Amino acid sequence: MAKRTTGTDVAAAHRVLSDHFARVKAKLQEYSRHFDIAAHGDIKGYGREALVGEFLSTHLPSVVEYLTGEILDPQDRRSGQVDVIIQSNLQPKIPLISNVHLSFIDAVVAVVEVKSTLTTQHLTAALDNFRRIKALSRSVVLHYPAAVDLEAVPCILFAFRGPTKDTVIRSINDYAGTHQASLDSFAPDMVVVLESDYYICKNDGWQFPRVLVSGAYFRDWAGLPHETLVGMYNYVNNLIRAYAAAQPGIRIDAYFDKSVLPLGAEPASARGRRVP
Repeated sequence: MAKRTTGTDVAAAHRVLSDHFARVKAKLQEYSRHFDIAAHGDIKGYGREALVGEFLSTHLPSVVEYLTGEILDPQDRRSGQVDVIIQSNLQPKIPLISNVHLSFIDAVVAVVEVKSTLTTQHLTAALDNFRRIKALSRSVVLHYPAAVDLEAVPCILFAFRGPTKDTVIRSINDYAGTHQASLDSFAPDMVVVLESDYYICKNDGWQFPRVLVSGAYFRDWAGLPHETLVGMYNYVNNLIRAYAAAQPGIRIDAYFDKSVLPLGAEPASARGRRVP
């Protein structure tokens, strides 16, 4: 007679949370393949963006929401189109339609670019957009114990399929050389390639303790392959906690030139109305 596998047996093989994320990963991959029925690439892309947004929204605190659109800073500079904008739901919004928004830069916790297959062309496009995002003017600084302060918006690159981690890292370094840009000005804070069972993240203390070795800009996951999603889950949760602790506010007047008056001045509409 075959032995029945019990919950205790599963836990003995893998911890409960590990087993959960293995099942979630398999489900995401199955649903992702289902979108291959669509003939148009944009439909496949939108579907997979929705899958990533659903994974995050069902697993992380409800103090944030998951939008798509552009990010705006007080100088009216914008990012390019962003697949998933993780935004505080305690901040004001600029809705366009449905979940398509312009987002105030200081309302953004992090962004995620989603790729079905991470080709060289797609990686370059994502790095271009991360460079625009990280160049935006932002007053929120995220703090975390023993980690580097984050002054720019954290950027995550999520791909269902893609090259090896060594190829990704080499391509990021090649981009830096081609564009004469520092890694901090454009490099993703985390890269996840689901089917290849790996993620890499910056060596900045937000995911793993910092390794103080010259040239060690990234660190990679060396755990169980099916725990790939745990990295993004933990990292974004840390970002949400840090953003909540910062308690940032949005200076709406910074986005309107006519709203800013010299100290002691009064609007023209109020002049001449004083009662003696």
